[in-house]
Amino acid sequence: MDNFTTDFAACVVSGEDTLRTRVEEARLCYSPMSSEYFDGILSKEGRKLSESLCGFLLLDELLQKNQADRASLVISRNGDGRPSVINRRNIDFSISHSEGVACCALIVGEEVRIGCDIQRVRQYSPEKMSELAHIFMPPKALTEFLKTGDADLFYTVWTRREAYIKANGGDVFADLRQVNLFTEGFSTHTISSMGDRYFYSICTG
Repeated sequence: MDNFTTDFAACVVSGEDTLRTRVEEARLCYSPMSSEYFDGILSKEGRKLSESLCGFLLLDELLQKNQADRASLVISRNGDGRPSVINRRNIDFSISHSEGVACCALIVGEEVRIGCDIQRVRQYSPEKMSELAHIFMPPKALTEFLKTGDADLFYTVWTRREAYIKANGGDVFADLRQVNLFTEGFSTHTISSMGDRYFYSICTG
């Protein structure tokens, strides 16, 4: 994957009725073969509905920004249950949301894949963070975290791990402790919204 372009957008989740109307209007711009994907989004309830609607609208915005022919795209769930453009191998996207914020990462190029994850920084106790770290951190990062208690490292590893899974598929779980999460294929940033801080990571395969 030497030649590719990535793009990213995030937003606060709000305005369910307006979001629904915008998604209903936007779906007319896509292939009718994407109907199952849209029906799935619109059948959700509560916060999951609002988050999914926001996630799609971010995707729609990025596709237009990058001049994708939306009418030719078929969006559906792949074998891992992950939404993707199933009829094109030069476009991939990943959507994530966490307690009031949604985000979407898009990649355009040949044989591309991308994953993104966002997490709100929570007020975990040191004991809870240690418990969670033992579950998902690879050995080197775990040793460093237990030594320093660095919350930034905690959320960086957490979001990079999830972004890696989304980019590479659910069958990578067994190998995750050997994956180097600090290579060129990853980037991590933070955003703030309404007094909360969020970490998000992007993995380009």
